[in-house]
Amino acid sequence: MKRLIPFLFLACLAASSFAENTSHDQPIHDAAREGSGDDVRRLLKADPKQRDVRTALGSTPLHLAATNPDTSAMQALIAAGADVNARDNDGATPLHMAAYSSRPKNTQLMLEAGADPQAKTDNGRDPGSMARKVKADETAGVISLWVLKGCKAGKPC
Repeated sequence: MKRLIPFLFLACLAASSFAENTSHDQPIHDAAREGSGDDVRRLLKADPKQRDVRTALGSTPLHLAATNPDTSAMQALIAAGADVNARDNDGATPLHMAAYSSRPKNTQLMLEAGADPQAKTDNGRDPGSMARKVKADETAGVISLWVLKGCKAGKPC
């Protein structure tokens, strides 16, 4: 048993080291998720291609910014040309993420930028159903009104 303990310790250490080395998160992902528009703009100025870099789950920085209460990070990515209809590994768009995170302002901004309110995930969920699933009534309302009014991308509604 005493010989087994060092082996288990080394196995755990190797596993945690492997997990760290396989992470696809970049500083742009952290800035999008928790930072401000200034943080995102600074990183994009250094390397504009970062706007499309994906995590291990296929999320773009815009997917992560859609969940950030500070909308300036999301606005910076949209202004830099980030794809508002990009799909992650589950088929979710940034609009799905905003809806599921109960972010009505982010949802409105995504729609105005051209996000597809009818887009379906691989499991068949549209952004409105994602919002209703988590009882994000205001967010679901934003999406429903957008569709009912026949609003168009690129214009406030």
